[in-house]
Amino acid sequence: MRIQSPLFVSQCASRCTPRTSYAHVKEKLKSASRYFHRLHIVNGQPGADSLNLPVDRHLSVPLPGFHSIKEALNDLQRGKFVVVLDDEDRENEGDLIICADRVTAEQVAFMVEHTSGVICIGMEGVDLDRLRLPLMVNSIENEEALYTAFTVTVDAREGISTGISAADRALTLKMLSNPQTQPQELRRPGHIFPLRSRPGGVLMRPGHTEASVDLARLSGCYPAGALCEIVNKRDGSMARTPELLQFAKEHDLKCITIADLIRYRLCHDNLISKESTVNLSSPAYGEVQVHTFKSKLDDSVYTALVSGSVSDCQNVLCQIQRQDSIADLLGCTSSACSTSNSPGEEAQAMPTSQILQTMTKSLPGGVLILVNSGNSMTDTPSAVTPVNPGSGSREGARPLGLSDFSLAAQILASLGVESVALVTEDVQVKAALYSCGVKVDPVMRQGPSAKEASDNGFQSLQPTV
Repeated sequence: MRIQSPLFVSQCASRCTPRTSYAHVKEKLKSASRYFHRLHIVNGQPGADSLNLPVDRHLSVPLPGFHSIKEALNDLQRGKFVVVLDDEDRENEGDLIICADRVTAEQVAFMVEHTSGVICIGMEGVDLDRLRLPLMVNSIENEEALYTAFTVTVDAREGISTGISAADRALTLKMLSNPQTQPQELRRPGHIFPLRSRPGGVLMRPGHTEASVDLARLSGCYPAGALCEIVNKRDGSMARTPELLQFAKEHDLKCITIADLIRYRLCHDNLISKESTVNLSSPAYGEVQVHTFKSKLDDSVYTALVSGSVSDCQNVLCQIQRQDSIADLLGCTSSACSTSNSPGEEAQAMPTSQILQTMTKSLPGGVLILVNSGNSMTDTPSAVTPVNPGSGSREGARPLGLSDFSLAAQILASLGVESVALVTEDVQVKAALYSCGVKVDPVMRQGPSAKEASDNGFQSLQPTV
């Protein structure tokens, strides 16, 4: 599954009512929101999940006309429904979602009245395994359009009649969201449809299943969410954005998007773990600290090369690029890093050794963050992708996206960096870091320096005028 249409997000705090899906919002904000990165989502299914997200809007700001994730979490914690929309190029549907451990018979009746009636519950794999609820079909045989991971259906074994009534289904939902429930307390098949959420939630798959689990967890409830698609009463068709916003308004419900949930998690979740710190010394670039971080999402490696003292410092020289760490440290280059693949782009990637030499002459210091294309510091060196995140990349690699910059922002925070000056004129990088909460000082540019170019074989970095 690939989501091809970008979601345009504005800082506008006022509420507005979309006329048709997100189309008018996109047209309205095209001139205001120029820079977008594709959030690449790792999965094991055919095709690649990905989602275009804006990079020049702060991650905590919701799409105009929709409520913030924080508002939705407050309602969920109080046992209320929220309406959750995905992208118009995906299902283009809205689900009623509620924390399963808070649901009542009256609320199940409300779901049956206003939805398709096929009530599901998003759950984590560890709970489904504990309850011995296997997938309805294995992943290879799954022919559902979006590879939704249905398990066998269930009912509570005790305390129900046929299992289809609102009271019966509410009891089953509560049992499924109770960590003390045992496999023998459920009967199969039944009238509730458990769904297996992918590890990593919406950051790995931007679906309602993952959204229901993420929202329940973030609200402080047990990570299991009851969900069902909202339909139009007049003909039973799926409700789209205008109808969903009107429905939410009529029933005093918060209405949010999965795109905003992704951005909220990128902003608030701790997505990195520090693996190691090594001190290196070289006549070429002096003392350098090498900090290795690992993404909690997909185990990808992020390496921060730090020159000087950057903790609690401002205007720290910073560069973020996707390169193979061993190749960088050896000064390896390739045609892939010499020029951008984007038409009209003249920016050049610099070998790591040259950037490190420049950082040693910069006060207070510098940070070079390398996004490793492999999962290990010892991966075999290969070609280097362009610095420009909007440009093309070598086969098998992807350009830097909003998720990469979000993790880079967390790395900078862990190093105590207060603000950065960038080693690039690419406004997309500045916009992306801004959206992730990083203060960016005047951008640095690659400028000519005849003496240093001849002495050291590289271009010096000068402040942009």
